[in-house]
Amino acid sequence: MDVETVKSQIQADMPDAEVNVQGDGKHFQALVVSSEFEGMPKVKQHRRVYACFGEELGAELHALELKTFTPEQYQAMVEANNPS
Repeated sequence: MDVETVKSQIQADMPDAEVNVQGDGKHFQALVVSSEFEGMPKVKQHRRVYACFGEELGAELHALELKTFTPEQYQAMVEANNPS
């Protein structure tokens, strides 16, 4: 599995999501920003993204580290890390 496949698989199942994926072919890091995460605790957000992969998770996709945010949470994080 490659970076583009991971990204497109998440986007196919979560079309409103902004997705950025990095990785080396076995281990991946994904940043997923979606309004679908509104009101969900982080654990459920991560489960939602993992569900995009079904049985591939652990087989073809060995490790997926996630950072998930609602659009508002992501904007607040960006602003906090880039003060004017």
